[in-house]
Amino acid sequence: MKTKMFNRLLAAFALTVAAAVPAHAGPIIDFDNGLDTSFSPFAPLLTHTDAVVQGDFFVAMYSTKAGAALGDLVGSLVDGTDSAGACSGIICPANGTQFLAALNDGLPDIGRLDGGYFRMQSFDASFIAASGNVVPAISMLLRVEGYDGNTLAFIQDFQLAGPVGGGYSFSTFALSSLNASRDVTEIAFRGFACNAAGSCSRSLDQAQFALDNIAFVPEPGSLALLGLGLAGLAAMRRRRIAQI
Repeated sequence: MKTKMFNRLLAAFALTVAAAVPAHAGPIIDFDNGLDTSFSPFAPLLTHTDAVVQGDFFVAMYSTKAGAALGDLVGSLVDGTDSAGACSGIICPANGTQFLAALNDGLPDIGRLDGGYFRMQSFDASFIAASGNVVPAISMLLRVEGYDGNTLAFIQDFQLAGPVGGGYSFSTFALSSLNASRDVTEIAFRGFACNAAGSCSRSLDQAQFALDNIAFVPEPGSLALLGLGLAGLAAMRRRRIAQI
């Protein structure tokens, strides 16, 4: 009897905790409040190996071109309330908040400051077009790559829409339940710009895209991370530079 009562109390407690924590209560990188740009000396412009930090996570930007060098432009933090003014020579989406623009085939990498594991749930993304370019209905193949150390843990591809009424807007994309349940130490976003024939590539500086509201799966317990440091960021920088 005591065992049954204990199990009932335990079940009731679990339901109470589950109800108290929202389904999407995990950390979010929204590139707004509390964003640390001290690792990006030319912010809002982002160059090869620059990084921004928000909460327990960082987003580092890399060029994957042969001979990439420090100072090569690979991204920008864009004020979405004035995307037309902030984006010169390109057409950015407007969303009312600041977002990350990956430019010149730049590659954003996400990791935790302590180098630990995490799970990503969803993100908002939009294509960024060069002014005057003819963009097809499917503008980009955006590849999300999850890594466990140097081992590729998963790949999932998403299609970004072309212009609607001459403009672009963010859409929300969710990882599959399988990929969202994988523990990873790094997630990279690799864009491939598509042409009218359906061929997609990332070698012409046209694989440009916007990222915002990167949401992570809630962690068990208090969601707090202990022993934060820059070891994860430093290790990822060394690994990325070595792979280029």
